[in-house]
Amino acid sequence: MLALKKAVNKTIECLTCTLMAIMVLVAIWQVFTRYVLNSPSTFSEEFLRYSLIWISMLGGAYAFWKKKHLAIEFIDRKLPIKAAVFVHTFIQIVLIAFGLIVLVLGGSKAVITTMEQSSAALGIPVGFVYLSLPVAGILIIGYSLAGLYESLHEFNSKQKSGDDVKKAAKM
Repeated sequence: MLALKKAVNKTIECLTCTLMAIMVLVAIWQVFTRYVLNSPSTFSEEFLRYSLIWISMLGGAYAFWKKKHLAIEFIDRKLPIKAAVFVHTFIQIVLIAFGLIVLVLGGSKAVITTMEQSSAALGIPVGFVYLSLPVAGILIIGYSLAGLYESLHEFNSKQKSGDDVKKAAKM
């Protein structure tokens, strides 16, 4: 499982970094054509907008795994280990449900609905833009399942070593 996580993370890192570099070049091209050639590029604005959507969704999923997202961790530290595991498990289940219902199912519906429409400048199906929703949803669900597994595994390890008693004694 660790090898799969590393491969997925490396793929996301490469995709987002490459897309960001391409976006910088396209933005430079857009400025050049607008102010030097006095003939603005027709594709660049739409390409940058769609690329930003993909980077945001992939980056959000990646940040979720790296635990760089907004979280209230101070509550977790104040709870006994059993309560903290329960809260963490509940949060992971809510995130899995959100990822499944909103991102995967809702995003898939948006993809299917908009696949017939073409974007104005690029001429690609708009459904490809909305495809970022189910992709990010699948990543978030996978990361949540992995986090849930690690959390329960850590809880079992602490239970065996008696860390719950030690943590309660420190409070």
